[in-house]
Amino acid sequence: MIPHTYLRGLDAGDYDIKGVHGIRHARMPGRWRLVCSYADGKRHKARLFANMAAMGQVEARQSWEWHHIVEGQHFADVDFAGRLPVLYVEQLPCVLISREEHAAYNRLLHIRETDELYRDTGLPAGLRQRSSTVAAAARDRANHPQLRTRVGELQHLYRDAYAGDRVLTTIAMNVLDDALSQLR
Repeated sequence: MIPHTYLRGLDAGDYDIKGVHGIRHARMPGRWRLVCSYADGKRHKARLFANMAAMGQVEARQSWEWHHIVEGQHFADVDFAGRLPVLYVEQLPCVLISREEHAAYNRLLHIRETDELYRDTGLPAGLRQRSSTVAAAARDRANHPQLRTRVGELQHLYRDAYAGDRVLTTIAMNVLDDALSQLR
């Protein structure tokens, strides 16, 4: 289940299913963003679509996908607690979006040019190894200024990627602010 701190600043209520939050869509009046952890989303996807159908909105389940609002490969760069394997599945927020919207975000967030503009080079390629390396670096206070800069670059990336969508931008900033709070 996602921590409520990730939803700070949004009017997010449970969407008839514990752990699944409905938030009014930022760009489409009368529509909602459904946000939850990946595990909750997978567990409740059939029920979500049954609820939508009961309210007159019949959708093809296979045309909708769960999108991590902060991608795992990016979160691994700032996983100062070294908990990525658990957080990725159980806590990092996902949003239910159309396959086409998901493909568009993935094209933007996963290309080499995005990495060159917004991410540090030299981190290990494997997510778990990257997460462990970052957590070890965070234990040394001398690294904190550089790590704060790394978070700032990812905040810039997600503000740019989600420009015009207050819901996704707010959640991404909350997730990254939470990571930043791990640097004490």
